Parts: sequence; C-alpha cells; structure tokens
Amino acid sequence: MKVINIYDIYAGSEETITTEKKEFPSSYRKELITGSVYVTKLGFDIDNQTDKENHGGLNQAVCVYPQSAYTHFKDSRNLDLPECAFGENINILDVTDKDICIGDQYSCGEVIFEVSQPRGPCWKISAVLGIKKLTAWVVNDNKTGFYFRVLKEGTMDKSSPLKLIVRKHEKMTIHHINDCYFNAKDNQENIKEILLCEELSIGSKENFQKKLK
Repeated sequence: MKVINIYDIYAGSEETITTEKKEFPSSYRKELITGSVYVTKLGFDIDNQTDKENHGGLNQAVCVYPQSAYTHFKDSRNLDLPECAFGENINILDVTDKDICIGDQYSCGEVIFEVSQPRGPCWKISAVLGIKKLTAWVVNDNKTGFYFRVLKEGTMDKSSPLKLIVRKHEKMTIHHINDCYFNAKDNQENIKEILLCEELSIGSKENFQKKLK
C-alpha cells in the first residue's frame, strides 16, 4: 500500500485581506504548524474557516495540495509561489492529483482520512496572491488538490506519513474527476459513473448533476 510523506502542515485564523479591488475577511493565509495538531471531524482544531458556506464542513474538513503542483507552475508558468500559496492544510510530496482517488482512506498518526472531493478553485486564489490568471491556470492545468473528510479523530504531525489503507475506486482519480467536470460535454457517460460513487461528497454530486444534458 502506498505511503505519502508530508512536506508541511498549516492552519489559519481569520483576518481582513485587502487587495487592489476589494477588502474581505478570510482564513486563506495560513501559518506553519511545527508541532502536532488535533484533527476533529471538522478539520484541524486550530484552523479557522471563514466562508462556511463554501468551505469547511464534514466533506471539506482538511484541504490537501501536492507539492508537485508548485513545481508544475514554476516550470510551466514561471511562478515562484510562496509556501501554502493555495491555502492548504497539508502539503504532500511525490504525488499528483492523478495518484489520489475518491474514497481513498489514509491513516496518519491517530487519524483516518478519506478523500471526499476535488478542491473547487475560487477567485480568492488569484485575489490573495495578486496573480490575475492563477485560478484559471489551476483549472486549465488541472491542479486543484483535494479535500479529506475525517473518519477517525486524533493527533498527527508532519512526520506522520499518509498510509493508504483502503482504495475502492481506482479509476476515480482527482484528475479524472476534474477533467470530467471541466469538460462535461465530452464526458457525459463518465459523469453518470461518477455520480454512482458513494464516497463523493453531496456537494460535488449536485454540481455534477447540473452538468448532465
């Protein structure tokens, strides 16, 4: 079974972010966690989610982003992005979204996570970093990252590897799910199959349902 090492873990608190065009409350920007963190059903106990209508909850408890995507944006877009540029809670090493499947379960320290859905890129990625096209590039290049739900609460730290303990849907990678969503017209049959995946979050299923013709 696959073991994924963690690069770093992060948590944020609410602040007012001011850009050229607007001012808004957000917990997007996060700080490095150097010790252990307790993970509840709603995520890291020291992490805050300001926009609870679009973020957080049981199916978006912990945001995960591969370090390989930073390398991709450096190589393909000449972007030197700061750490935790995507507001993730966990940054993982040596994998891409093609290696992660919906329903994958990972043990990590005392915690058991399950992959629930891709991360839905929003305008705040571009707004916070001041890179106008970044959100569009995340979509275009299919580098979204993903969310965990928490099956078992407990303590973890960055030295706790993610150990794959269950894989139910080999085909349902985050990359595949995104490709079908972003190119729905050409993936109608795949979308019908995706909607049968029990572990995919309700919110994602609702979004996919709207893509069916």
